[in-house]
Order: sequence, then C-alpha cells, then structure tokens
Amino acid sequence: MRYLFSDIERPKAAAKYLARLSADLKLSTAQESLARALGYRDWHELTAAPRLDHSTPDFMRAPEVLAPLVFGVSEVLGLHNGDVQFALSKARVFGDRAWSMEDQLGVRSAIWRQRLFGAPARGRPGTVVKVRASGWPTRPAYLRRPGRPSWVIYDTGPGICGDFEVVTPRSPLPDFVPTRLWLPYGYWNLRDGSEVVFSRDYFPLWRVTNGVVERLEPWYWIKGIVRTTHFTTQAAVVDWTSALARRHVDAYLAQHRILGLPRLVDAMPHLFEHDVETMSAAVARFHERCGEGAEFPDFARMNTMLAVG
Repeated sequence: MRYLFSDIERPKAAAKYLARLSADLKLSTAQESLARALGYRDWHELTAAPRLDHSTPDFMRAPEVLAPLVFGVSEVLGLHNGDVQFALSKARVFGDRAWSMEDQLGVRSAIWRQRLFGAPARGRPGTVVKVRASGWPTRPAYLRRPGRPSWVIYDTGPGICGDFEVVTPRSPLPDFVPTRLWLPYGYWNLRDGSEVVFSRDYFPLWRVTNGVVERLEPWYWIKGIVRTTHFTTQAAVVDWTSALARRHVDAYLAQHRILGLPRLVDAMPHLFEHDVETMSAAVARFHERCGEGAEFPDFARMNTMLAVG
C-alpha cells in the first residue's frame, strides 16, 4: 500500500522524531526507512510524489491501516513498536488532527493481534475470552495460560480463574489495552519542581517539567518525591477506573497536553511469557530485553524491587 499526503512536512517531521529515538540512528536512515514503509522506493520518490488536494481520508487513520505501518518502520529500524507509534502520532503524520486515545489504543491492540497473538481460538493465549466467575459480573479478559487454574489479564490487570469460568465466544471479542498499563493513578511532585505521573502499580509513566512532557522508563525508581497526589482521593472514590476518577485524570492529561501511550504498555507482551506472573516481573523482563541503555537521569535510579518470576 502506498500512502499519500496533502502536506510533505508531516513525513519530514515523523522522520525527525524517529531519528531522535536512537543516538545511533541518522536522519537519512530514518527518512529512507519511513519512505519504504509508506510504499515508496526511497525518500526522493516520496518527496516528489503527487499531493492530495484534500485532507487525509479517515480510513488512513484506522488501526488496521496504521498498525502495519508502525510495525514495518520498527522492524526496519530496529526500534520498539511503542516508540515508533509515539513518534508517528506526535508528528501527526496523516494530518492536523491529533491521534485520540481511542486511536492510540486501537493501533496498539491491532499490532498485538497481528504480530503477537494471531487469530483467536479456544485455548490459545491472547484470545479475548469471557470470564464468568461466581459473584462477579461477566468480564472480558485476555487468556494468558489455559489450565487449572487459568491465567488471564483483565482490563484492571492480571488474574486467575477456574478453567470452567472461561468461555470462548463464537464471535471474537474486541481487543483492548488494559487500563492497568496506561491509565494514571496519581502523580508525584519532586524537589526539582517537576511532576511524575505514575500507574496503579506505581510505575512511572510521564514527567512534566516546565510544560515539557517526556515518557519514562517503567523500571525507574523516582527520587526526590515531596508530595503524592492520587486521583482517587481527589474524586473521593476507591476505583481508579471509575468515571469520577477519570474526570480528574482526563483533566490532568489535557492540562499538560499528555498524548500517546506510556512505555509501560510495552510490557504487555512479556506477561504472556511462561515464567512471568506479575506486572513487576513483566517490567523486569522488558528492561532485560531493552538492555541497560542510557544512564539514569538525576531524578531516578534502577528499581531494585523488580524481579522476574
């Protein structure tokens, strides 16, 4: 498939964001790889291609269209899917409209279905099933490991249930990105004046400094915390996924213009590895796969509480 653009500045911006993802990645390499993923022979052919005389069609923003593009670029450049998705969405590669959270979640779950899980089937890990547990409403969940018991991932995180409580629907259920991985639970105020947004498991998601937002590695242990604020406390509720709490979360994200998905979401595939049982272990395995990487910033150190298994 060849992607067309009404404004060549969008692909140019996308290439620049991609080049910033790795110190070893040259802008020219990012441009050539992006051009090929977009259906062109090289960057020159892309820049010389005819322009759309109207805005980008909505179908080109559909998850099933964007997911192969994200994966294609990440595969060629050797970058993580999540980083590539964040770069392309930040560049608004297909027009002025920012990617909504629904867009972001749809693209990520489409990548998982196409590249990680495959077609859903009875007893296959990654299939979205219904869990009918006594005393609980029926809930959708990803099947992690079938058996007695069965290991699943609900929207709110990992869980265990009886094999007799797992029902595989005849018609596949929609894929989803568990809120446990991306929905903020609160934020820390640090001595340096910045704020760090954290997840339900207290993994760092975002850092806000003088209006600048950065994605954080989930294996960071944040230093210099002077105050902790929970969105549930602000809303006077217990459930951090409730509508009342979400109002405070959405207001905070909008105020600081926090868009996209945090890096914690990239720990999801590791939850399906046979020797990974907890969120903490998934983050540890994610760190292990990424390697040591850059030095830790002044406000963080390695979270030594993480352990695989």
